[in-house]
Amino acid sequence: MEKFKHILIQTSIYGGILLGIFALGYGGFQYAHAIHLFGLEKVVVDGTTLISNEEVLQLADLKFGTSLFDLPLDSIQTRISENPFVLATQVSRQFPRTLFIQVHERKPIAYVNHGVFSCIDKHDYLMPLPRMGMNLPIPIVSGFNRTDTLQENGACSNVKLNQMVEVLNVIQQDYSAFYPQISELVFTGENDYIIYTADSATRIYLGQSDLTDKVELLHAFWSTIGDRKQWSNYEYIDLRYKKQVIVRERT
Repeated sequence: MEKFKHILIQTSIYGGILLGIFALGYGGFQYAHAIHLFGLEKVVVDGTTLISNEEVLQLADLKFGTSLFDLPLDSIQTRISENPFVLATQVSRQFPRTLFIQVHERKPIAYVNHGVFSCIDKHDYLMPLPRMGMNLPIPIVSGFNRTDTLQENGACSNVKLNQMVEVLNVIQQDYSAFYPQISELVFTGENDYIIYTADSATRIYLGQSDLTDKVELLHAFWSTIGDRKQWSNYEYIDLRYKKQVIVRERT
């Protein structure tokens, strides 16, 4: 019986201590809240290139002085992600008075010429031109009719444009040294795809089908040449015939 009473007393003491700690902590939190210890004073935005920090803050729609605990982080992330250049956003509190916004932007893989210019990323997501205009080191894709529909419900719905993005994706991933050399990828009236190089407008004929295979063939061809030739040495490189590379050198 005495042992039981001893255990009961110890339990009561520990429980009282824990309750006191909780009350103290809660009271401190309430006091800090009351004196606006956690009121928003500073916002740090990171990861922006295509959009400005001012645009992010405008979309975030924050009121300085608001307690960090009262800020709806999910809603803030959703509002910022409505910008077409934003792939994802992470918003976090940094006590005592700072909100940190990490922006993950989409990366355009090409400009799209469809009467007016826009841009597209590797996931076939179409976007308007960024605020810096056409100063990104990416190629142009063109050859669409004015009547062609490129986008439906926010996603690219044009087969020609889808194929062009697939070609550029393969080049960027597997043949990265060639990607900066591309000035334009064109769909012609003869249903062929042609790459124009940036330094000399050398034409590279890809044909109508098996486009990624043609890119691999081009890569293999160029690897055998090494440093002996430059793109400017060729008027065109024709890959339209299966497993053949036909070239015409400039004279």
